[in-house]
Amino acid sequence: MRSPLSLFPLYSLLSLSGGLTPNDNSPPLKNANHIFNAIQDSMRQWGSSLHHNGVSFFLATVPAGTQLYHGTSKSSPVNGTEWLAFEPEHAMVFARPRRGPPPGGPPPGDDHDDPERPEGRHGELRRREPRGPDGRHTDAWPDNFGEDDAGYLHTYVAAKDLRLLYVDGMSAAKTSKGTLDSQDILLFNGSVGDRPDGGPPGENERARLACEMAEHEWGGRIDGLLRMEAGFEIILCAFERDLTPLRITQVKPQDKDEFGPKGGHEHGGREGRKQDNDGKRRGPGGPGHGPNSSRWMRAVTARYHGIGGNRVSLNYDHFVTAFSYDVDLFQDESGLPRLGHLPRSELEAIRRDITTLIITHDATEKSQDWQVIADMVVTRYSKDLSYFVSGKINSREALQAEIERVMSPYIDYSDRNDVVEAQRCATQFLPPHSLDSESLAAHSVYSVAHSICSKLLEADKETDFESAMQILRDLVDYLDWTTWKECRGCARDELCVVPIWPMGTVQDYESPSCKDASNPYDQDGESYWGGMRH
Repeated sequence: MRSPLSLFPLYSLLSLSGGLTPNDNSPPLKNANHIFNAIQDSMRQWGSSLHHNGVSFFLATVPAGTQLYHGTSKSSPVNGTEWLAFEPEHAMVFARPRRGPPPGGPPPGDDHDDPERPEGRHGELRRREPRGPDGRHTDAWPDNFGEDDAGYLHTYVAAKDLRLLYVDGMSAAKTSKGTLDSQDILLFNGSVGDRPDGGPPGENERARLACEMAEHEWGGRIDGLLRMEAGFEIILCAFERDLTPLRITQVKPQDKDEFGPKGGHEHGGREGRKQDNDGKRRGPGGPGHGPNSSRWMRAVTARYHGIGGNRVSLNYDHFVTAFSYDVDLFQDESGLPRLGHLPRSELEAIRRDITTLIITHDATEKSQDWQVIADMVVTRYSKDLSYFVSGKINSREALQAEIERVMSPYIDYSDRNDVVEAQRCATQFLPPHSLDSESLAAHSVYSVAHSICSKLLEADKETDFESAMQILRDLVDYLDWTTWKECRGCARDELCVVPIWPMGTVQDYESPSCKDASNPYDQDGESYWGGMRH
């Protein structure tokens, strides 16, 4: 696979020719902090909710036998392209009868491609016929309740190892903040257009384009896309080929108040929100209340720190990220990476590398688990760094004592050498010879670890207390670890609330806090997401 020229700056290219040595004192790899966070956040609801604008692409595998879920008004197994959830509670949001729109929704007959309705958001993309597990058109799946009169939860198992392209961040969120850039701008070349009526663009179109790419550009080596919103989901291109139906059950009828926020759509509707004179949207920042919403969010937050059960494996040795290219992704004060301003030539280069990645590599090939190694770096330094900048240390001598406590394992007190000490510290968790390759993950993890170690040593030698503290504050800002926003001490009946599209407020993003699990987003405040993308 062709490596972008910007994969490593010139100083790194020179170092890589012979591997990094203990005397290496190169500046940090460009965007190493963002690449590190992409690795650490991958397949995790918490980190991907805070670093929601993903610009990285990983090969993913879901092993055969994994149970997956689909909610619909249909009681017969699905053929063709559709959506799957990893948690049944996620799919159950869409397991309801097709009896017109939810409260506050569009008028009947105006549901085509509407992502705020289960029929459009996770709609039937291809015609399907009732079929049993053996593939025969039998009464194995009788429709005892009548189409459109009930909601059904479908449980499937993967009939083979599913090969997927994981688009990181909150890439299933329909927002104007950039969550869709990696798909609409990069993968699909801007071909997903807005609806003529000003409504949200169609998820059906994204699914169609993704499956066309999988078949025609990627040689059938990809079975679908893996993405995240309030839960992880798969756009799977061929249900009948890749899944075995396990069971189809009718769900308990939902009260209309469980469909969404007061007066609004199921997915954070427009009604029930008001605009103050400053033009900012205020009002309930969530999917409503009631048992359906609470059940869903409890399941989602249980996956804050991982999908669990080895249900997804990623190839961390070979992936594509826009952070590794010689482009400026940060064009405004939001601090969010965006792709829309990049010239077509740059986007095409990244897109070609994604195709090359898919054609030449596989998620199942042997690969170092760099997420586990990134986790060791975070758990080693997160609490200490948070304490250092907390304001509880009030003298240079006290700060030096704390830094020495952290760095003492790497110091030879008979022969002090900052360069050697930083190198020992930075390579503590790295596998032997991992820096001899051009593994982007290896060098990103090393670069971040080296920044931590060298900045601690720099702060330790600083004679001015405030200058030393500023070095550490700048380091914390650079790292931007989502662990520092985690709640502490939530009660059993509470959830740690962070904005998860289309739910949440600005306050939830800036200071996530423990909220009543039965109404986690039932509060006033400025919506973090604003209006839906249109």
